[in-house]
Amino acid sequence: MRGSKLLIAATAVVAALVSGCDVVSSVKNEGVSNPMTPEESKTQVVGAAKAIVGALDLHVVEAYFWHSSCNDQGEPPFRGEARIAYPPAPTFEQSDAEIGAMVQRLQSLGWTGDPDFHSHGTVLKKDSVVAVFGPQNASVPTRSIELFGECRDVTTTKGATGTEAITFD
Repeated sequence: MRGSKLLIAATAVVAALVSGCDVVSSVKNEGVSNPMTPEESKTQVVGAAKAIVGALDLHVVEAYFWHSSCNDQGEPPFRGEARIAYPPAPTFEQSDAEIGAMVQRLQSLGWTGDPDFHSHGTVLKKDSVVAVFGPQNASVPTRSIELFGECRDVTTTKGATGTEAITFD
């Protein structure tokens, strides 16, 4: 069974290299229908990160993107992930109020709750991207929003999951 999955993955990669990325989108691989390329998974999450920062006029301390496996074995499928760090509020109460206002703003722009994604933070979803607003933590110098894309990238490998900075122009 594993050999056939590897053959399918190799076939998809060769087909994409020979005829373009459209073939990757139509091949079933690793149990994923309509797979996306690593660049598409990056665009999905970075686009959402930029939309959130713009909508909230958020002061970004740092922001990073990376690919992450959707399983514990570090195998495909992968998804794009990002973390946006922003300054802490003076108090936990003020932080909760600010996050509440940010969530309301994003909900007015079409973001909705995601009852299937469990977290200690506030969870919103739009266009298949999940955004988690983490609560302020006294031991961390910034607050953060974490973004999770769809588990549809079947061509990223464990060795190609490094982080890269996101810039907001």
